[in-house]
Amino acid sequence: MINKELERDEAFAWEVLDTAPYAVLAMANGKGEPYCVPMSPARDGRKVYLHCARVGEKLSLLKHNPKVALTVVSYYKAVSAEYTMSYASAVLRGQASIVEDDAERIRALRCISEKYSGADMDKFDAMVEKYAKAAHVIRIDVEQITGKEARNG
Repeated sequence: MINKELERDEAFAWEVLDTAPYAVLAMANGKGEPYCVPMSPARDGRKVYLHCARVGEKLSLLKHNPKVALTVVSYYKAVSAEYTMSYASAVLRGQASIVEDDAERIRALRCISEKYSGADMDKFDAMVEKYAKAAHVIRIDVEQITGKEARNG
């Protein structure tokens, strides 16, 4: 990181991930061409989970190159008078894979659901019964995580 005074510790970076409303998953195809897609992450320890349909470009790309980056921003605000921004962000790098184990897949869907639908967890079992077969879960085994914060204005 160039601007070291903005760098924050790993605990800060995990907190950014835990509180961010969404993330952007970055991948590359075999030609090195980038592909980024917004996702809804949740984590269990150092494992980050994402859910998606059983077909699609991201799954094809991950089969050929499992290296990914995930970028999250939990706070941002333009400081107009100073021509700058205040923000809290994190970047995670790691290896992605499709979760094949049903118990882990359901546990991952529970983590995602608790983050985004926590008030309605009484419906979780019914939703899993109805929709889980149509969903894939991607697990990112995080190898590196960095956090950055600027509080301007």
